[in-house]
Amino acid sequence: MIAARKVALRVNGMQVTKATLRRGETEMQLVIADPLVGDFPADRSSFLELLELVHPPGIRSRLPNGGWRKVSLRILIALLSGGIVRVVGHG
Repeated sequence: MIAARKVALRVNGMQVTKATLRRGETEMQLVIADPLVGDFPADRSSFLELLELVHPPGIRSRLPNGGWRKVSLRILIALLSGGIVRVVGHG
């Protein structure tokens, strides 16, 4: 089994360190844990960005947008549910 790639996640420009999946009424939901707001589900209007942490900071800083790339909610849910990526914090 291949280990999940570690990624950082931003939601609407704010970095989050914890995102989990839960089964909604009709489909899987991405639940964001925020220490100030609490847990909330992301929706299709949320602006989601991933940062691959496999690259060292020196390389990430030279990439467009610092390595952050936009991802759709549907794709992010698929990546998380398939164990392909795991959201972690980054310094």
